[in-house]
Amino acid sequence: MAGLYTDQLKLGLDDVGWVFAIEQSGSIVGALLGFWLTPRVSWRPLIVGAAFLAAVANAFTANVDGFAALAALRFASGLGMMVATLVSACLLARSPNPDRAFGAGLTLNCLLNAVFVWLMAKLLAESGYAAAILSAAGLFGLILVLGLALSGDLRGDFEAPPATPESGAVRLAAARTGLAGLVLFGLAINMIWVFLERVGLSNGLQAGDLGNAFALGLLAGTAGSAIPFVVGDSGNRARMIAITTAGLVAGIALAWWATDYWTFVAAVAILASVWNMGLAYYMAMTAENDPTGRYTRAIYIAVVAAQAAGPAIAASLLEFSHIGTVFAISPLPAIFALLLVAAVAGAPRVEGSSLAR
Repeated sequence: MAGLYTDQLKLGLDDVGWVFAIEQSGSIVGALLGFWLTPRVSWRPLIVGAAFLAAVANAFTANVDGFAALAALRFASGLGMMVATLVSACLLARSPNPDRAFGAGLTLNCLLNAVFVWLMAKLLAESGYAAAILSAAGLFGLILVLGLALSGDLRGDFEAPPATPESGAVRLAAARTGLAGLVLFGLAINMIWVFLERVGLSNGLQAGDLGNAFALGLLAGTAGSAIPFVVGDSGNRARMIAITTAGLVAGIALAWWATDYWTFVAAVAILASVWNMGLAYYMAMTAENDPTGRYTRAIYIAVVAAQAAGPAIAASLLEFSHIGTVFAISPLPAIFALLLVAAVAGAPRVEGSSLAR
């Protein structure tokens, strides 16, 4: 969507960067605000209010005519979107099978995004800029309506099940490992994601082909989020995280060596798939071992932190090295996360605990 208001307002590259950074800042504030509000406020008015804020911000974006107003609206949109997303994640965390629940949520999110991109392109071609931007407001309006259907009794007052001090300590260790793994896995993929287009161009691919390859690869990446949904917790979470990490390494290598269209599509599809799988498994590991909900409420703080830190680390490496070094180093945080999971999964089991399985 950024490209739409960039063209409409004739923004320069520096202004585009600032608008994107401000919207990301709104997401960070939303993640922190949601962390504080979810245990204190009923979830129905919280998700309805957040969706309303995002819907209004996107509706006004359709008619904005200045940089300052655009920046304020995108900040509000990012904030509302993140609070609504965090409440949705807390709802999924209460499922008896969080692997399957997070997988289903991510699959639905991927499919809705694919439909949204198609709808926005169609509206832009047939009805113009304002109608295309308003479709985003309509999407948040749908979230608002769904939020109204939630029970008013839902809130973040988790109750810890009876457990021995030993089992409580082991479960918290698993929850912390899941959260740390989410940050590390996010760092790995965010270090290289913003450079995929540049690498494709360097390998001889055309700009138009790259755009199509990204669209097709992201759509194919829906398969990755469907794997936790189909497999659930029966596939041994530690083993599935190992498969996800191996897929990440393969996807990064394939993207680096891709010199034709279909190889690049395959690389994007693999990376999108393993990103969804990593999100589902690390979120589930955190939620299942977090009876108080404290670490579960922090999962999107972890996600936005990795989104901000990954490109920054890569940019720092590029100050004194080649982009090939970034691609070579990027899997290391994910591999370290896997080692942490393996250590927790191999710890002595305590009655009442639920580890990486």
